[in-house]
Amino acid sequence: MSIVGESFLSSEQLSEKDIEQIFSRAALFKKEFQKTKRFDHLVSHNEALHQKMVAMVFSEPSTRTRMSFQMASARLGIRTMSLDNPQVSSLSKGETLEDTFRNIAAMLPDLMVVRYNTNLDADAVIRELPCPVINGGIGAYEHPTQALLDAFTIQEAHGKLKGEKMLIVGDVAHSRVANSNMVLLRRLGVEVAYCAPKEFEPTTEAWKGVRNFDSLNEGMEWASVVMGLRVQKERHASTGIGLSMAEYRERYRIGGDQLKHLRSDGILLHPGPVIRGIELSAFVLNDKRTKVLDQVTNGVFVRASLMSIMLGLEVQQK
Repeated sequence: MSIVGESFLSSEQLSEKDIEQIFSRAALFKKEFQKTKRFDHLVSHNEALHQKMVAMVFSEPSTRTRMSFQMASARLGIRTMSLDNPQVSSLSKGETLEDTFRNIAAMLPDLMVVRYNTNLDADAVIRELPCPVINGGIGAYEHPTQALLDAFTIQEAHGKLKGEKMLIVGDVAHSRVANSNMVLLRRLGVEVAYCAPKEFEPTTEAWKGVRNFDSLNEGMEWASVVMGLRVQKERHASTGIGLSMAEYRERYRIGGDQLKHLRSDGILLHPGPVIRGIELSAFVLNDKRTKVLDQVTNGVFVRASLMSIMLGLEVQQK
């Protein structure tokens, strides 16, 4: 399907042609920025871009995603308005999240980017809003733009996606990043497996048949790409998980000893924020195979590409 003028809520929506277009434009933007420190001049009729408005509505904390979308918008020449603190909004007065979405959409933004915890009523409302909506991370459901920038980073590092092997490590059951990566990467020919404590193993239908490694070292020897995940403590409160952080760190932290099992041209990813010493060691973060900051950089160009396509903007090919 074409994503022009449409909402982007799940990795499942994208065709291979959509992904190719997003990556091609992201690569163009990145190359041009590296040369000239800008890429807005590539967008046709850019004198009208300052009239475009992106509404950022985040009811959960965010650093990378929120600022990446804001940075991408600014680099395109598009303005943003942000609601990212529920305590200073009418949500603190009892307004529902779905009514907040309706009211902001009534202000007629050209695009909305939303992040919130699991909320079925809000899920229904964002599908009915009069403007396109981008999923900036919804509950434990999906984070599709993270999957796009992860795939772009793998392709940039290895020159391809088909035939790669990704091992996802950690709190898979509660990770929207893991869900989106599994869907998108498998479609692009990447073999996906995971290594997780029993408490964090995925149980949804989508994960049935996905390979599971009991041994982290064995999984890292198998993989060409390793994705560490943040332990989602805020999503454990109602589940009664008894696993301590010390127990998790002992078996699933990726440190120097584990990194010895990753091939020399392998890469290590993490969607952030990295909880140092729990998920990744400080030593690992300094290894040349670690591409965590490359992911952050690429997020700006991938999200700029996605928004420009969704808004129907024409881009000159250099």
